[in-house]
Amino acid sequence: MENSKSIDTVTAKKVRNHIPGDLTISIISKLPLKSLVRFRCIQKSWSVLFENPHFMNMYRVNFVSNNNFSYDNDSCLTLESEFSYYGFRGTLFSCHGEKFENKVKLDWPPLFQEGNECINILGSLVDETLCLYTGILFPKTVFWNLSTKEFKILPPSPIERQPSHYKFVSSHMGFGYDYVRKDHKVIRNATKWFQYDMENSETNESIWEVYSLRKNFWRKLDVHIPLGSVTLGDTMYTNGVCHWWDRDEDCLVSFDLSSEVFYKTPLPLHLDGYLYCESKDKRFIALNGFIAFITTDTTNYGNTTSTIHISILGEYGMKESWTKLFIVESLPSYVDHPIGAGNKGDIFFKTKYKELVQFDLNTHKIEKLPVKGILHTSQILLYKKISLFIQD
Repeated sequence: MENSKSIDTVTAKKVRNHIPGDLTISIISKLPLKSLVRFRCIQKSWSVLFENPHFMNMYRVNFVSNNNFSYDNDSCLTLESEFSYYGFRGTLFSCHGEKFENKVKLDWPPLFQEGNECINILGSLVDETLCLYTGILFPKTVFWNLSTKEFKILPPSPIERQPSHYKFVSSHMGFGYDYVRKDHKVIRNATKWFQYDMENSETNESIWEVYSLRKNFWRKLDVHIPLGSVTLGDTMYTNGVCHWWDRDEDCLVSFDLSSEVFYKTPLPLHLDGYLYCESKDKRFIALNGFIAFITTDTTNYGNTTSTIHISILGEYGMKESWTKLFIVESLPSYVDHPIGAGNKGDIFFKTKYKELVQFDLNTHKIEKLPVKGILHTSQILLYKKISLFIQD
């Protein structure tokens, strides 16, 4: 009798601990990509999940419909530039409505109203606050709240307070929010050199600086990371982390505003038999809180359609965590390149005709948006509850 009870107890435990395979797959399909990549080593069947079409379909649906990183698409800012004798003059507009059909011109904060040449928006809109800057030699940098119209001029950093025989150049890389310390921060690279010996690199000093709004000063970071070749269109911000594409090393550089740690992630040059360096266009965008690497297939030259490949980064610094999640075929050939993403998988593309279209990852439908001025638009910013920088 005792043996029988013991056997029944063991059997009951096994039944309670057993989870049907279909239920297991359903649960796993709801995991964040970072966790899923790590858990692939637990058992063999999990290591090949990305080769399972049924699982991938479930995972794509869950990824696109993730409400934790949804964006409100009813408002956007457009920074439109035109060339003048003094450089590119910028005009800022607010577009709102279901299709951004209502457009209103905004006045710059006082610091930029007189000279509005070469103004740039850095990073994202955080708590209704923009970071604006202009110039690289002793640049002007301002925090500007769109709701209250209050603005704050950032003070010069210690490296800027140098004798007159030194020159200073800065490269603003990111603006975002430190969720741990509840602080707005800016990250930039700064270089000074003796103005009579500019070509001698031994006399140059290149440092990384981070500005804290709470403490209102710039602080030098004890790191030695080359700046590389970066353009304004290669920078973005997601969930407390600033990112930029270093084209010299062909890698994604990420800076965590809370831990103040840099990460370098090589691009997925080879993945699933597809050679990314053969694509005619390569872009980074933020998609549902993740970094997405979008490439355009070149095999359709001469055809009326093209194919895009979308890979998602699971963990910073790990090339192996890039996962090709979407392959979108039969896109009209006039769709030129992505400039950002919005609500639940909506991706915005600029066309060859300088128009803006919205692509739905769920339905694969494309809709033209009546946003005017795209021909001269240098930056577009979607915003409301959670904001996202998208760059031409």
